[in-house]
Amino acid sequence: MAQITINEGLAWLKTLKKRHEELLALRNENAHRERRFYGSSADREIVKEPVYEVKVLDRLVTQVAREIRLLEQALKATNAKTMVESYEQNDAVLGELA
Repeated sequence: MAQITINEGLAWLKTLKKRHEELLALRNENAHRERRFYGSSADREIVKEPVYEVKVLDRLVTQVAREIRLLEQALKATNAKTMVESYEQNDAVLGELA
């Protein structure tokens, strides 16, 4: 695995979150095939068959969610160590009313 910059990490985080949303939607809504039988002999029956293996899909959702969590933790830890360049905090700017 290659080292990445904070900017690349933020872009990768955005990609991971989008993929996680797609997988959740797939797991919750689109992971089944629906067949409808209408007419006098079918009695309006709806059959839902899974398209993807549920355990594999759930494992992938969990894996992407874990990667998001790890990347967010790493970005926050890196950000906490990074100093802001060319700036010194001056509390006098806030002003004090007497």
